[in-house]
Amino acid sequence: MKVILITLLVIICSAITGFTFSTTQTDKTQQLNKQQVEQWRADIDFMQQELERRHINLYHKVNAVFFKRELTRIKEQLASLTETGLAIELMRLVKQVGDGHTQFAYWGSEHHRFPLELRLFGEDMRVIGIARQHQQLLGAKLIAIEGIAIEKLRKLIEPILQGVENIHSAQQRLVETITVAEILHGLKISQSLGQATFTLQLPTGEEVNINLASLPSEHLNNQVMDSLKKPLPANFKPSKVSIEGLDLQLGNNNQIAYLDFHHYPDFPAMQDFAEDLIELLREKNTQEVIIDLRNNGGGDFFVGLQLAWALIMVDNLNWRDGIYVLTGRKTFSAAMSNAVQYRQLLNARLVGEPTGANPVGYQDAGTFKLPHSGWTVMHSKRFYKFQETSTAGVQPDILVTLDWELFQQGRDNQLEWVLNDIRQRAKN
Repeated sequence: MKVILITLLVIICSAITGFTFSTTQTDKTQQLNKQQVEQWRADIDFMQQELERRHINLYHKVNAVFFKRELTRIKEQLASLTETGLAIELMRLVKQVGDGHTQFAYWGSEHHRFPLELRLFGEDMRVIGIARQHQQLLGAKLIAIEGIAIEKLRKLIEPILQGVENIHSAQQRLVETITVAEILHGLKISQSLGQATFTLQLPTGEEVNINLASLPSEHLNNQVMDSLKKPLPANFKPSKVSIEGLDLQLGNNNQIAYLDFHHYPDFPAMQDFAEDLIELLREKNTQEVIIDLRNNGGGDFFVGLQLAWALIMVDNLNWRDGIYVLTGRKTFSAAMSNAVQYRQLLNARLVGEPTGANPVGYQDAGTFKLPHSGWTVMHSKRFYKFQETSTAGVQPDILVTLDWELFQQGRDNQLEWVLNDIRQRAKN
């Protein structure tokens, strides 16, 4: 079996946005010193106090005696832990609170990522984004990190995943978390924060080892990546009526409006967008609307209701069967809430996969910072019941699983289902 070794180098120079590990970042891999032990002991006490004070019902699933006993155990072990190891311990415990909005997550502090974007198709973890110089590896299957097989990696990582409410969000969080340097180090998968070897399997069966350098998360946007994700069909054109987080495109001679709602703007921005959207859809006599929430991890669902209001103001839309909402495992928090509300308010049909958030449960995240480490901790503030029955995610009206064979060809079979449905109705 031929194995190819490829190394990604990160070069630091004044002309390029670079990075180096600061003393603080390097210290994450060292045992906590005496001062850090005392500070973390105080932070853990503060976290328990604030979670009990702020969470609407902290012990709705986890036993209070067990939770407090585990915190005591962790405090007693502080002198033998690294910061990354401590983070793993706290993530493992906080996950047992049992709701996706209560988190001690890696994104609560500075962290580093390896420049890979992954997605699960069935049991296969596929590369759907990678640094441009390695675009030939797009579509490859991740089979190991640092020589540890993917099956074992999943068993190590799944118990500490944050932001999980069901199997669907667990799948999403797994592919997001497995590329975080601090997680791999804290679980003793990698020896350093700076690099790790990822083993990929090509369609030919050939294995490729890539020695990747990690990047601070805030620098990832500067990394030039190639992706398997493709734009809309050619007959869709971008509209000037778009804002950050909500991109509008019109297709089929302006008869179809596609709204890629991937991020929540603030309320005033959505109000302005809503007014412009009403005017445009009336002017173009648009009939069909597709709202894509598949890549929306949440925000303020009241902002999303502004979009519903705008659409309701447009009488020329096909209100019988012309409104669609695309959902998936990344549809979380407010995006899940809005998906249900759009079904109710807009007579929308939900197409795609179940949402990563549950329609009945604890939501609406509040945050607080630990006084010494500065780590941000999240907690649930409200209990919502968006449907009468409790299900593992909001179930779509039409289940369409993203198909790997089509995806690797640059096709979106979930969106294609909607467009085909529109075409079929037009023929009748």
